[in-house]
Amino acid sequence: MKKFCSKCGAPLKPDDQFCPKCGASVDGNSKQELEKINSIKQRPQIKRSEIHNSKSNFKTRNIIIGVIVTIVVLVAGGWAIYQHGRSSAESKIIGGNGRLTTAEIKKMPNKQLAAWAILYADKKYGKKWGEAADELRSGHLTIKSYSSHKFGDYEISATNGSTLYAVNNQVGYLISKDKKEITYVGNKSNYSNRDVLEQIYPVVKSENTEENVSNWNNNLTIVKGKDRTASSSTKKFTTEEKKDTKTTKLWSDEQRDRLISYMDEFGDKMHQPYSHYTGSGSITTAAGQEYPSFLSEGKFKLSSGEKDSRDPEDMDSINLKWNPDVTDKDNDSNTYNVVAIFNYNGKSAEQHITYLFCFYHGEPVALVDQTTNGEYTVVHATANHDLTSNFEEIANND
Repeated sequence: MKKFCSKCGAPLKPDDQFCPKCGASVDGNSKQELEKINSIKQRPQIKRSEIHNSKSNFKTRNIIIGVIVTIVVLVAGGWAIYQHGRSSAESKIIGGNGRLTTAEIKKMPNKQLAAWAILYADKKYGKKWGEAADELRSGHLTIKSYSSHKFGDYEISATNGSTLYAVNNQVGYLISKDKKEITYVGNKSNYSNRDVLEQIYPVVKSENTEENVSNWNNNLTIVKGKDRTASSSTKKFTTEEKKDTKTTKLWSDEQRDRLISYMDEFGDKMHQPYSHYTGSGSITTAAGQEYPSFLSEGKFKLSSGEKDSRDPEDMDSINLKWNPDVTDKDNDSNTYNVVAIFNYNGKSAEQHITYLFCFYHGEPVALVDQTTNGEYTVVHATANHDLTSNFEEIANND
């Protein structure tokens, strides 16, 4: 079929792309557009397989990069978690959650036990342990463990699975096999005090922060000491029940005289002249109590030390006894054995101060009475650290 130009009607040959007469495009495209189409057709074509391979390579590369990044993140994160866990484990104080369980006691590190033992002894037993506590806080304390050790002329042995630690040549302590008890020992035959760890813990926790105790644990060093050969002439102390039936007197005339001299100096410093009970007659306070006969009336209450903090009816009743001849046989008694009485009377009953120096379970305790009225006489352990320390030194023959 013969073709004609749509613009001018001139006849066209089958292969004409433009009208030979008017130049119009046979397909309706301009000459420029047709040239562009021909140019595109002449470009080299990318094979479908090449496009697929390119996409596949790109995807593989991204997967590899992703895996590498993931590994790096996991390794870095795992290391950070490990270090944090390790740091937490090293610094964590057993019992830091406010409780102390049997399981925690069993796994408690020896360093933590040592820090607790020393901090508690410093608070409860005074100057014997003050130097050790200072060295602990400064990071210069080394403790030695022994199966047997001689403190002065007093040799102590660890038995029943216990471990003996010497803090210095004057004092040390025994840890029971189950770690539940700490027995404090020293260079005096009458100096041994057994404390239960569950009672020690709240005292240490109330006085020191967990961070401080953690730091102090790291400050001290525990090493194995060289055991001495036990001598048949030396005295021995073990964690077993004592078989020695010999009685040891805890208070002497020499100790009494030392206490009188100290109280004279103490009274001068406080501007409070104290009179003391000499062993005959009586000493009367401005509130009307006559010591020592008043001790036998059984009307004493023990306060926590905060004046008027509780009603005496809610306080614990205690027994006091005038007993300057107290011995270690009295250690098992719940009686406060009074060995010295000093009294100061001010201008009124409200101003009297009466000190009762006692031994309670073999330990020196200075009680103070400032009661002015009421059915009971309320006493409490004196808060005067100087007076307490000096009485302990005299009582322990230091």
